[in-house]
Amino acid sequence: MISAVLARRYARALLDLAQRRKDLKETHQDLESVARIFERDPRVRRLFEAPEKRWKPKLNKNVYGLMVVLLRRRRYDHLVAIAAEFHKLAEEAQGITRAVVRTAVAISDRQADALTRALNRRTGMKVTLSREVDPALLGGVALSLDHKVIDGSLATELWRIRRKLREARI
Repeated sequence: MISAVLARRYARALLDLAQRRKDLKETHQDLESVARIFERDPRVRRLFEAPEKRWKPKLNKNVYGLMVVLLRRRRYDHLVAIAAEFHKLAEEAQGITRAVVRTAVAISDRQADALTRALNRRTGMKVTLSREVDPALLGGVALSLDHKVIDGSLATELWRIRRKLREARI
């Protein structure tokens, strides 16, 4: 298994190249497509093991170059990890961040849109919001954004109260 450090190194190099050539979007799309195919069908690996002159994909030059490098270094089986890391870096470079909102009951589209707009203003980035329903929260909201968690759930508040009551000296 490829280390996260190595995947990030390849992804960052590809991102730098795509930004210099001003084709980040095309590179991102092609790499995602190739990674999905590679992940879905292990037989595709044989295509990469063949001499590079035999395969003539219609790919972005950056992605094709990455494939050649991975082939030469016998790291083509790490393409999926590199693509996942590239996806994160490309979104970051485009000013996109992801957030996950967990609630005890489903929130409406209108509520989700309002939350997304507030997060866009607060972060200065374009926020892509995912919604999850977790009845164990009992009420309130837990929000994950940029590796930070803001937990305003009723379950967490009850846990804090319980902890304070246990620590209290009577």
